[in-house]
Amino acid sequence: MSPTDILTGAATLIEARGKCAREYRDDDGRLCTVGAMREVAFGNALTAPTHYGVDAATREHYLTAHQAMQNGIGDRSVTNWSDDQPAEVVVAALRTAAAGLSTAGARS
Repeated sequence: MSPTDILTGAATLIEARGKCAREYRDDDGRLCTVGAMREVAFGNALTAPTHYGVDAATREHYLTAHQAMQNGIGDRSVTNWSDDQPAEVVVAALRTAAAGLSTAGARS
């Protein structure tokens, strides 16, 4: 799974399940930005990239996706930024970050 797949998959999950704040995943299955990215990359919103079961390639793809989001939002952490945004803004930012990675890959 590529970093672009992680970002677009996270956008799709938030569209389908909804967005939460201050939790990676709430009791209703809604996800924050990072939780959705982890759900796509690792199969569980609560699995950290440093978890012993995460292989190196998946970890690198997740970290690349996370950095693309960070680059798009600026000074705040992705988690804190996400908490203050409506779902539509988060979905748009995820798709913009994915498009940026796709464009960068096409130029390589």
